[in-house]
Amino acid sequence: MLLILFSCILALLIYLVLLKPNRYWDEKGVPYVKPLPFFGNMFSNIFQLRSFTDMVNDLYKVYPDKRYVGFFQFRVPTLMIRDLELIKKIAIKEFDSFPDHRAFVAKEADPIASKNLFNLTIDDGWHDMRSTLSPTFTSSKMRSMFVLMEQCAEQFVKYFEKQKGPVELELKDSFTRYANDVIGTAAFGITCDSLADKENQFYMMGKELTTFTFLQNLKFFGFSISPALMALFKVKLFNAKAISFFRSIIKQTLQIREEKGIVRPDVIHLLMEAKKGRLKYENQTNVVDTGFAVVEESELGKKQKRKKMEITDEDITAQAVVFFFAGFDTVSTLMCYVCYELAKNPHVQEVLYKEVKENCQGKTTYEMVLGMKYLDCVISETLRKWPPVPFTDRNTIRPFTIEPEQPGERRVRLDSGANVWIPVYSIHRDSKYYPDPEKFDPDRFNDENKTNIAPLSYLPFGAGPRNCIGSRFALLETKLIIIKILQKFEIVPVDKTPNRIVLSKSNFNPLPDGGIWLGFKPRSSS
Repeated sequence: MLLILFSCILALLIYLVLLKPNRYWDEKGVPYVKPLPFFGNMFSNIFQLRSFTDMVNDLYKVYPDKRYVGFFQFRVPTLMIRDLELIKKIAIKEFDSFPDHRAFVAKEADPIASKNLFNLTIDDGWHDMRSTLSPTFTSSKMRSMFVLMEQCAEQFVKYFEKQKGPVELELKDSFTRYANDVIGTAAFGITCDSLADKENQFYMMGKELTTFTFLQNLKFFGFSISPALMALFKVKLFNAKAISFFRSIIKQTLQIREEKGIVRPDVIHLLMEAKKGRLKYENQTNVVDTGFAVVEESELGKKQKRKKMEITDEDITAQAVVFFFAGFDTVSTLMCYVCYELAKNPHVQEVLYKEVKENCQGKTTYEMVLGMKYLDCVISETLRKWPPVPFTDRNTIRPFTIEPEQPGERRVRLDSGANVWIPVYSIHRDSKYYPDPEKFDPDRFNDENKTNIAPLSYLPFGAGPRNCIGSRFALLETKLIIIKILQKFEIVPVDKTPNRIVLSKSNFNPLPDGGIWLGFKPRSSS
């Protein structure tokens, strides 16, 4: 009798914990991809059968004629939005219902990870922090940081010039070092030369912060399943040693600058100004901006804080760390793919080189960099084909109903706390929006053609009030390094250059195993 009772209880638990959650979308009448118990639709990625980007793209393609498709992040039901109008509604028009990203960490357990702008929720002061930080990344502030970036770009090129003759290099390693130096000087006030001094402490700590080891992947796995359980055991998302280093650096920098009255045109200074309530959003008029891909700050982000926000040193550390994390990894990946596409498409590289040669004679200026139209087309097309992240997400804070529009659709009521994904990579590779999407064609973004690009079909930096606050910074440092490289080198394939990109199945980063190898061939006219 006890055995029967135990078997019944076990069967009930299996049903409630493993099987019933998987019927969530079926009960709502939503087309969905059949999940596995416990793993949901993440099995192929967890067991490294598919890259994360390819897994997202697979889900996108299952129902090509539907506006949305349901799937499961382990046991968490998630709705992937395929329809551009619905994306517009969620990311922009109905932002008040979808203001947050899905929370992974509790602020009590990991304040650095939870207090940064990406992870802050609307209830925890996201709006106040966004409006506080948005003046930091205006075009006028980028102009003031330009000289710092240029010094790093010159340093990068001179390192390879000294090697005399063609240079073969792995791009990801080289560009993370450049990105590290840019962030060091423009954000932290620290001067580095990470190509010459390969094991400088700032770079090594940055590497620890951004490297996805097996342990780090296990942490993400744990946070995906149960953030509450991870908080209970006080598991932190970021490497504790690296966080301690950056916290110490920022504390020392703030103290020295306050004591000696040091003013430097970098992010730390701007955050100090924000802390004192002296940083205001400046309306940009008659300013050459960073190009097609740049995202505009929403009116919500420009709006002054509802109340005076007290910014602590811990808040400054949190913003600086996430800024480093994004700039070190995603921006360096963009640079890799710009160079890869230029090497694989020499006719594009030649057109771009001519533009660089015609425009950049003598001293390089901020306006000169941003005024180069074909360069902007090349960067924009690279971001289309290789967006920094495969998706962005939103969480509801109140119930929301998706009204039926297509035959056979039902009204879908999303509960408070529901998670939706916007599949950026897949939309960018959809032939419905971009004919021959595998082709690298910068002319998609020239003056004649860019008006044909459907709104919300181009999302490299997200959309709506929660778009990427640092898009201007990322685009400026990328354009600058490409100009400096092309002035001195031709970018060429080498024996190790992949004919086609096969994304790593074991690394979250959208790069192939072994990185991307290319050659820098000195130009005879240099």
